[in-house]
Amino acid sequence: MRPDLTGERPAPRTPTEDRPPWGVMDMALALALITGGLVALGLALETLYPGVLSGRGPATVTLMLSAAEGGLLCVVWLFAVKKYRLSWASVGLRRPASSYAPAFALAALVGSLAFTGVYAALMSALGVRALIPEPLPSDLVGEGALRVVIAASLAVWVPFVEEVFFRGFLFGGLTARYGFYVGAIASSAAFALAHFSLATMLPIFVTGVLFAWVYHRTRSIWAPMAAHAGQNALAVLVSMTI
Repeated sequence: MRPDLTGERPAPRTPTEDRPPWGVMDMALALALITGGLVALGLALETLYPGVLSGRGPATVTLMLSAAEGGLLCVVWLFAVKKYRLSWASVGLRRPASSYAPAFALAALVGSLAFTGVYAALMSALGVRALIPEPLPSDLVGEGALRVVIAASLAVWVPFVEEVFFRGFLFGGLTARYGFYVGAIASSAAFALAHFSLATMLPIFVTGVLFAWVYHRTRSIWAPMAAHAGQNALAVLVSMTI
């Protein structure tokens, strides 16, 4: 151990920084609740708006789905914050530990976009149409004031709640027990599956691994959230131009 040249004892790290108290069962139950809720919501929306599961429907569906993602915060509160009497800092709502956080976020964003572009080009060259990622349908973004609300929701709210759940809660809990690689792979797989899209499954998985790496380096959700927000904002902009 390196000697402390200041003459002061270093502040001890809290147990939740090194080993979050929520366990595998907490994470499994949280995933089960989220999965059940998503399936129920999807079936309800498909009944109200036939074809919505294949990417067709009114823009209000996008707002309803975005609002429903608040359930991610609810399960984190239930199985971590409330259950173990923690602060929200335990799931990443804290200042980044690295001054390079903006650079890490930018690297993750560029890496994600680059991989998605190469993947789409490869699938197109191979003629595998079912695996070619498609842009967000313009009718799901809306028009006028509704478009502004939806854009803000997709670029701010959705990245925030998803990063708290998938990186702060799921990745943080798994990494503390099984190490970075298992945590990154398992949480990114859940992140990809939650989007219910075969065409984007692999790109979203890789994006999840990149975001997990950013969270691991910064110990904060703000940097991966910035990358996530940038990616979603670009998706909305692309949908407005087609």
